[in-house]
Amino acid sequence: MQQKQTAGFQGDWLQFMIMTNKLELPPLPADTMDRPRLSSQYAEVIQSKLTLLTAPAGSGKSTLLGSWLRSAAGHAACVCLDEKDQDPLQFWLYIIHALERVRQGLCGDVLPSFMQRYAIDPRSALILLLNRAAQSSQHALLILDDYHAITRPEIHAQMQEFIEHLPSSIHLVISSRTYPAFKLEKLRLRGELKQLTLQELAFTAEEGIEFCQNVMHMEHASRDALEWVQQTEGWAAGLKLLALSHTLSIDPVKSSMPLISPDRYLANDAETGNRVISDYLLEEVFQRQSSEMQRFLLRTSIARSMNSHLCQVLSGLDEAPQLLRQLEKEHLFLIPLDREGVWFRYHHLFSAFLKRELLRNHSAEMNDLHGLAALWYEQQGSPSEAIDHYILGQHVQDAARLLEELFAHFIMGEWWTLRKYFDVLPLEIVKARPKLYMSYLFLVAREMPYGEMVKQLDELEQVIRVRLQGQVAPEVIEYLLQVICVMRAYMAYLNRDLEGLSYYLVSYIDQSYPDDIAFQYMDYDRRESMRLRSFHGVQGYLMRAEACFGAITKRWFAEPAYVTSYYGVGYGEVLMEQDQLFEAVKYADRALEVALQIKVAALLVPAYVLKARIEFNLGRPEESVKLLQQVESLLSVKDKHYWQPTLEAHRNRIGLALSPVDTATRILSDTVDRDIHSFELSCDELFQCMVRIRAAIIVERYDYAREELKRVCEYAEQRDLLTEQIECGLLESILLQKQGFPDAGITALSRTLILGGPEGYIRSIVVEGEQLKQLLQQYLLLRRTKAIPDDGVKMTYVKQLLSAFTRDQKVRGRSAAYEVKQDQKEVGLSPMEQKIFAHISEGLTSKQIAAEFGISPGTVNTHIRRVFAKLGASSRTHAVQIAEQRGLL
Repeated sequence: MQQKQTAGFQGDWLQFMIMTNKLELPPLPADTMDRPRLSSQYAEVIQSKLTLLTAPAGSGKSTLLGSWLRSAAGHAACVCLDEKDQDPLQFWLYIIHALERVRQGLCGDVLPSFMQRYAIDPRSALILLLNRAAQSSQHALLILDDYHAITRPEIHAQMQEFIEHLPSSIHLVISSRTYPAFKLEKLRLRGELKQLTLQELAFTAEEGIEFCQNVMHMEHASRDALEWVQQTEGWAAGLKLLALSHTLSIDPVKSSMPLISPDRYLANDAETGNRVISDYLLEEVFQRQSSEMQRFLLRTSIARSMNSHLCQVLSGLDEAPQLLRQLEKEHLFLIPLDREGVWFRYHHLFSAFLKRELLRNHSAEMNDLHGLAALWYEQQGSPSEAIDHYILGQHVQDAARLLEELFAHFIMGEWWTLRKYFDVLPLEIVKARPKLYMSYLFLVAREMPYGEMVKQLDELEQVIRVRLQGQVAPEVIEYLLQVICVMRAYMAYLNRDLEGLSYYLVSYIDQSYPDDIAFQYMDYDRRESMRLRSFHGVQGYLMRAEACFGAITKRWFAEPAYVTSYYGVGYGEVLMEQDQLFEAVKYADRALEVALQIKVAALLVPAYVLKARIEFNLGRPEESVKLLQQVESLLSVKDKHYWQPTLEAHRNRIGLALSPVDTATRILSDTVDRDIHSFELSCDELFQCMVRIRAAIIVERYDYAREELKRVCEYAEQRDLLTEQIECGLLESILLQKQGFPDAGITALSRTLILGGPEGYIRSIVVEGEQLKQLLQQYLLLRRTKAIPDDGVKMTYVKQLLSAFTRDQKVRGRSAAYEVKQDQKEVGLSPMEQKIFAHISEGLTSKQIAAEFGISPGTVNTHIRRVFAKLGASSRTHAVQIAEQRGLL
């Protein structure tokens, strides 16, 4: 199994935790028989939206699924479920990874957006998945095996929705021991539901005889087989048990004894007072094994899956590999899990029997066996299985230790796994490990009231400062206090306490704490390109943003840290909106410089987008386009899939200024799924909508623009998104003006100024250009002549905006002169400076460059300082970045 080969605990968390062996049915063991009566029904399955296989364990469901898989000829996806798959997000991630096998590229297209949406609106995430899956007309099966293991009502409800909207090219097959909690009457009435139960799966007399003769190799068993089919009511597992009993010369079962039926298997022995025949036969089969084999079976029964090495560890027998092969050869309820024949599990019936026997006769060994399995899995780099066995074996201290080590990996994606473990670990064990307890608090931060969390953090900090002194190393105590400070900032962030957030982050750096990966958790669900619009609690309000972003950025400016870039982008956006463009460049450059060092997409994209927007506002749209292309080239394939729509929207916004009609026509030629409009949208998705509206206004599709504008504006008002409300108002005023309704346009502008004035919005208005300037001049005239009433907008604000329009023309002129000056600087580089700079871009040190030219490192550094001065750069990374932007490299 692929996940067993993981070396250590490194790598992408999806590859780290998604168990790929669960994405395919185990290969069928040798003692299976194809039954054309059932396998031929594949033609009906591929015509049905949903097929249900509902029958008890050992009824032949897996065999039938295997035959349908062969018929599907590679066009099938599968998820083998178990009791661990109770978290709804985890459940759907498995389905997405399964569908990737029949819908290539689906993971890359859907996964990042799905995870972001699911936390907010699961239904919108499911629609996103369904829409992508529907893009192919190739028919495919999606098999969910052992669905009875799922008990969460949320999953059942979401599956109901999923089934109802399933595209016609996907045919869902659900295999379960019980009827799932779905309402399927509509499907049944429409003829879209196919169901097979125990009655259809049961062996006929002819099939039973064939099974005994050809599979169990009992050539003269036709008369016995006929009786066995009757006695077992065609139940496959019961038939096999009777055949095994005959093979092992167990006393024949008298016809007067109860039926060996699945109903009897499911009966509660404590209530009936009698063992069912299946248990009787299983015990007889077990007792006929050698003492060595019995030890092997009992001690390995605690493992969900096993290979020869694990069997050796659990059984203590060097002969474990041979015993494993013997079980496989004798058809003794051993199920292969891979095509290579390395991993196995016991049949559910046999596994349950063995565990009961182990508990009844060797209960004292169970915890030790789980401990052995856990240690083995931990050493093999399979932490999830290791923690499970530690917990099952009541080795809670080891479970806590391993969970503490793995927290950084789990928190980057597997929140459900963390929560499951914390739910079963005693809280006193968690609290005894301050670092683990902080992990727990980090996990429940979104659920715990702010005041209660602050109280918990206060108590924890007291424990660390007082009780741990002298018990742990000083650097450990310092680290724990450092993380507490981060958590206080995180709680402030979650509760929109921007003042508290800035206080704790400033306090953090004041205490000289180093940068930490924990800062990346604080925006794990806020991967958007514009902080001012999207940051929790800011939402476009400039004064809130300036107080928060400004305080943090100014204090962290000198640090090459995640915080510096993250909040620096936000502060740069504030300065740009306030029309302090050249001051904004300072913070944008610093944010970009740090982002290039850290190389995290959630920093790189916003920093580059900010730089591109500033260049656009300075009248250099071509430079903006270069920056957006540059950041895309820096992204990994996975990140590129996530960010590409956003970067394309920013490029389109620039394109509408450079070649309006052509760009608008191209934008509107791309279809948009209308279904997403009813779901929660990110600020980046809203920005994409606004770009389409701009395009529609340019090509005079006024009805479409008006309808979309109304929808986006209502949405922005409901979520109190100020920037979007202002942008909607500006576009509405332009739209009305173009349609020949100047009075209505003035009214729309008035509403927008009422929103933007108190916050000091300037650049969003000025960037709309000449048409907006004329509307603003007309508005000023009407206010002065009292042709329209005083709406509360301060006249000084209107004059400030008109002055900004005038100043904008001058800035653009200075920008052109600046570009000429930069060209002159480029020409002014001496030949030696050019050569040294070329080596800088290759990453060579001053010492290496000095050796290349036969000069001293001090002379090299002098040349480098001159290059920095001519390029206006503050570091080597910054200089290379400027050179790339200007096409020097």
